[in-house]
Amino acid sequence: MSRIIETDLIIFDLDGTLIDSSQDIAWSANRTLLAMDHRERDINEIVGHIGWGVKPLLEKLMPDEGPERILEARNKFLEFYGGHLVVKTYIYPGVIDTIEFFRDKGKQMAIVTNKPIGLSEQILDILKLSRYFRMVLGGDSLLNKKPHPEPVEKVVNTLGVAPNKAVIVGDSPVDCEAGKAAGTCTVGAAYGFRGRGELVEAGCDIIIDEFSKLKEVLK
Repeated sequence: MSRIIETDLIIFDLDGTLIDSSQDIAWSANRTLLAMDHRERDINEIVGHIGWGVKPLLEKLMPDEGPERILEARNKFLEFYGGHLVVKTYIYPGVIDTIEFFRDKGKQMAIVTNKPIGLSEQILDILKLSRYFRMVLGGDSLLNKKPHPEPVEKVVNTLGVAPNKAVIVGDSPVDCEAGKAAGTCTVGAAYGFRGRGELVEAGCDIIIDEFSKLKEVLK
């Protein structure tokens, strides 16, 4: 926590970073598994696979299924989840106060998530978060998604910020990997879905245990 990062642009992951959506995602995943004649899974097992996008999540939950069945499952998941977006989803403590702190300091803010853009925008609108962010990119916004650097590079270039003056904040190694590849600094959110161990292994520049700590480590 002794390091301070100077930044003009803060890029946030969504699930496990700004919001805890684990219950709604797990509910939708289990509804999908049952619809595909698979057994339900424990929520912790499902949460352990969140971060790479819908298709990779289902591939990990149904490893013996082929591409056509995974596509069918993905469509079912999106249908279930689309009607169950914020039933048990909530904004993490300290998020509003902290992003308003950075807004008042003139920092640009954006979101890069692997969640489909349509669902991401709906959630941000419902939770009244949209107004804080200059850009939002989902897992289907560009050709590549995290851990590929393309979405991070797109935000940095569009908002006219040097990569070394940008930081990505996320709870998963995919955020750290994407940020490093794009030349940005990286902050790991250990309170999120993955835990501290994976973030340490991924080599995040700083790791925080609660969202409000960003005010101490970003300048």
